[in-house]
Amino acid sequence: MRRLAPTMALALALAFPVAAAAAPSLLGPTGLMLIPSADTLGMTRWNVSIAGTWADDEPNATIIAANVGLLPGLEAGFARAEPEDAEAETLLNAKVRVLQPPVGRITVSAGMIDITDQVDRSAYVVLSHTLGAGVLTRVGPVTLPQIHVGVGGGRLDGLFAGVTTTVGSRIGLMAEYDSEDINLGARIALAANLEGTVAILDGMESVAAQLSFSSPW
Repeated sequence: MRRLAPTMALALALAFPVAAAAAPSLLGPTGLMLIPSADTLGMTRWNVSIAGTWADDEPNATIIAANVGLLPGLEAGFARAEPEDAEAETLLNAKVRVLQPPVGRITVSAGMIDITDQVDRSAYVVLSHTLGAGVLTRVGPVTLPQIHVGVGGGRLDGLFAGVTTTVGSRIGLMAEYDSEDINLGARIALAANLEGTVAILDGMESVAAQLSFSSPW
């Protein structure tokens, strides 16, 4: 499965030249793989996803997530995690934007994952900053990186950070440090508002695949 992940990402990217949209992270909030970004869904906009994780080439967990923009700058949602060897848990989350562009392209949000402390309540503050508009290459436009830096507790214990960039308006590349491990992933647009994500997690000890859909309006 680990060897298939990069091949899957490349094949999907070549087949579907469509722009990608914001997707839930594996822990619920809109973000990268395991860390949230400072981005929040617009009012009444929503996203949903289903993901699977594998460790040692065996299924590890199934995760269903969804988020909705309740008010300007306020996002709320849940992640339903069903591990193979443990009881399923529902993690509620909420995130509010406290600083937004055009102040130097910097967005700051505060939030909490697992509000009811079913597994590990995790409060956090995260900053996202776009470094530039992008450059044009032979493979299409490449956005200059967007960085995400935050601090949290619980599952996000201490400093976490990530970087994202988009190649050709269809492939999103992600790298993050989730306060414990380095994770790498690619998010590929499959169709309008539909995207797939493949990721290598836990210091290359496990992999994940996710399919997500965002509101078309």
